[in-house]
Amino acid sequence: MRNTYRIIDYRELGLPSIYVYGDNFHYQDLYKLIGKERYMTTFQLKENSASYINFGISVLGVIHYDKNSLDELENSLVSNNEISKSKIRIDCADRDRTKEEKGDLRYKGIEISDIESISFLLYGREIEKHETGEKKIPNVIEIETDLKGIDVDILTQNYLISKNNHGTNLIQYEKEQLVGIILGLNNGKIDSRILKHFGFSEHDLQSNLNIWASLYKVKERRKQLTETEKKEYAEVKTVLSLEKMTKLFKELTNVGLSGSLADSEKETLIRIFKSINEFSPSILMHGKNQVYWDIDSYIHIALRHLKDCQLGSYQNRTPFPYKSEDLEALIKHVLYQVEGEIEHYLIENNTSDFTRHGKMAIFYNGDHYHIRINSEGRLIQLHAV
Repeated sequence: MRNTYRIIDYRELGLPSIYVYGDNFHYQDLYKLIGKERYMTTFQLKENSASYINFGISVLGVIHYDKNSLDELENSLVSNNEISKSKIRIDCADRDRTKEEKGDLRYKGIEISDIESISFLLYGREIEKHETGEKKIPNVIEIETDLKGIDVDILTQNYLISKNNHGTNLIQYEKEQLVGIILGLNNGKIDSRILKHFGFSEHDLQSNLNIWASLYKVKERRKQLTETEKKEYAEVKTVLSLEKMTKLFKELTNVGLSGSLADSEKETLIRIFKSINEFSPSILMHGKNQVYWDIDSYIHIALRHLKDCQLGSYQNRTPFPYKSEDLEALIKHVLYQVEGEIEHYLIENNTSDFTRHGKMAIFYNGDHYHIRINSEGRLIQLHAV
């Protein structure tokens, strides 16, 4: 330790807690004590200090480091070099804190000289990995459910209507899905007021293939498709698939593949084609203003950062340390780390994109992530640093 502290270890009393106080805390000492293992800590603040005035008697949270700071600290442990910084940033876990306070703690931080004492729980979760080496998404509990007898279409219709009635701004694909379901359940009929509410015209009913796909899917599940409709449904699916492939081929032009492909590249392309065809847009973060991803988001992220989908110049380019099937869960967990900030951004109706990169990169499960979300809530980019 670079400074001198009094340490009380409550483990002797059967409590997994340690209390540390001293005249002056040091940046590197805090890393050794609580930062390296990301221990949940209560920072007791000196009375009448600037941090005390801004945040009260104490702050609960985990010290937040960007990647450069972590690398610098790890190197200092080996070289024993002095790193003298006046502030630490904190990922606050106190539910009673406002979004503004949490933002100030995360990005502005508190003065180290304002800390009177710290108390922390000696609990650090180890990063779990599969036998193949990829990380596991933590805290995932799989529950088997029996969906027999549940009408998926009625359930989806009621769910989307409920969201709309409670003030959620439905994403375009949700509106198309809902209109298609209503048409499918009502023999091709729909109230014109519903169409107008969701921004559609009668002409859209004739030309919007996503609505038709949703309609035909309802009738297919109910075994109500005529032979003519089966052919029309097949044509709609073909056109929609071709639209996806057109977007994919456009992205593949940046990969720089040679004329003759190696067997491994062919296998990768087959996996890509399969995943693109199976992909459906979905909501990544719920709320009045939602965050979602679509086929453009998926193609951009998957080809660049999924190990199973990387080709040519994208090979080994910041791959996610997770299995491909965990991608959506990973994204949701990363977004959750800054959920309040994203909600505030979407409410403010900003025209510029919401970004977190560099020193503002999002830390999750041992890695830092850069993200970009546009003003409509569409995820544009996400990758590990």
